[in-house]
Amino acid sequence: MARGSVLIVEDEHFLGSNLQEYLRRRGWDAQLARTGEGALAEYARSRPCVVLMDYQLPDMDGFQILGAMRAQDDPCGCIMMTAHTSESVVWRAGEHQVAHVLHKPFALAEMEQWLRTAARDCDCGNHGA
Repeated sequence: MARGSVLIVEDEHFLGSNLQEYLRRRGWDAQLARTGEGALAEYARSRPCVVLMDYQLPDMDGFQILGAMRAQDDPCGCIMMTAHTSESVVWRAGEHQVAHVLHKPFALAEMEQWLRTAARDCDCGNHGA
């Protein structure tokens, strides 16, 4: 059953590919971008329901990418992934209306639960149970 569309923005190749494969096997339409610029192009092309965003990328940070996406059209939901444990990241996430911050490493089941919640909160099509 289709669970919705998600854009994964992650520059670490192994992690990004594994997240994409996991979500596809779980019924998500999962696209992957490895840079901020790539994320913006894929967002414009596919208009995903939820964005699973790494905080720190080589060319820009997740908040810069999210701001540019919202300037195009407000994405339904965003889940931020980060290895930074600083409270300022969580605070900024709240300012940018990020649904949840996942601290790396995280459980895949927890990540998927937050994605389903964000998709349901946005009423983004058929995203399953």
